[in-house]
Amino acid sequence: MVYDVTAEERNQISQGLYAYCRGLDRFDRELALSPFTADAALDYSGIYVGDAPGFMDWVWPFHEKLELNVHRVANVYIERDPSGDLVSESYVISLLRRREGDVFIDRAGYGRYIDRWTETDGGRLAIIERDYVNDLVTESKNPRDGARAVAPVDGVPPLEARRDRKDASYRLFTPATLPQTAAL
Repeated sequence: MVYDVTAEERNQISQGLYAYCRGLDRFDRELALSPFTADAALDYSGIYVGDAPGFMDWVWPFHEKLELNVHRVANVYIERDPSGDLVSESYVISLLRRREGDVFIDRAGYGRYIDRWTETDGGRLAIIERDYVNDLVTESKNPRDGARAVAPVDGVPPLEARRDRKDASYRLFTPATLPQTAAL
């Protein structure tokens, strides 16, 4: 089998998948929509069928009710189909945490994004079709005080995980003024 996919195509596809996950987890709608064409067709195992903006309208209120949502993609396999289109299969794990009284309910979903990519007028690769295959869902209960695996060091403020643009990651993704150093 010949893998006729360039490094640039692999990079664009991987970055698109990562942008989607980051956008969902940070509630950055523009970023979450960035890998899709305006007319992309999505089928999330029958729980949602429609376009990408409609999916965001559907999933956003659900995610807003959660304490935490984390999406991870791995094992990104890419090849060209017989018509020459790029197709990728990416394994995804999503953790959706909700609170019920004094416990957290962690729902882990294991599935795959099967995406067909197209080149836009600007030369960028974008998802024109997505099928989400739901492989497995598990739930576990965790005590409310068991949310942090390691206690912070006294006097050192922890980097706060947030679900918006105040998340610690945005500090380095946002242009900043560098401190001035004294001349030697």
